[in-house]
Amino acid sequence: MQPLIIDLKDRSVVIAGGGRIAARKARVLGGEQAAITIIAPQFSEEVLALAEEPGYRLIERKAVAEDFAEALLVVLATNDHEANQALRAALPAHQLVCVVDEANSGNVLFPATVRRGNLQIAVTSSGASPKLTRKLKKELEHQFDASWIVYSDFLGKAREFVLRSDLGFEQKQDILLEILDDRYRLNELLCDEKLLELEKLSKKVSR
Repeated sequence: MQPLIIDLKDRSVVIAGGGRIAARKARVLGGEQAAITIIAPQFSEEVLALAEEPGYRLIERKAVAEDFAEALLVVLATNDHEANQALRAALPAHQLVCVVDEANSGNVLFPATVRRGNLQIAVTSSGASPKLTRKLKKELEHQFDASWIVYSDFLGKAREFVLRSDLGFEQKQDILLEILDDRYRLNELLCDEKLLELEKLSKKVSR
């Protein structure tokens, strides 16, 4: 499988299943501002709580293949292997489908993700060992602490200024490599000074 980063904002996501796992997946996808529909004969308290928030819609019945026609992403989390497989078989091959706890049945996996501002780090064992995935996530959370939130924001702003400047290609590359030095991550004042310097360079072009 090839890892991809997909913008789900305002895109349709349909989840079959109303239990704890369905709620967990819905919460993750809701964080991406997707338009989420959850379909199940009954719902757990976790799912019902989501219905009180914007971006979630509940349909209380069994899911059928037609429910997924307009969905960018389908999540099958019914806790019923046969039901999941029947729905999967009815969906077109090109549709993005995650079959929870059955990695080989769908074409989408949810990686464990560590987010620090603009920085996202995803790790998966492709279903071979979820415990390994969770272990590695904890290690990455420790390695990439909160300092990376401000630092990744700094890198994004710095890159914009550099690209807008009239510096030559090699000069731009040298600056973009320079700001990868850990001293910038560990010193916000140094970041601010560098941004002021780069902003002046970019403004020279616009004059």
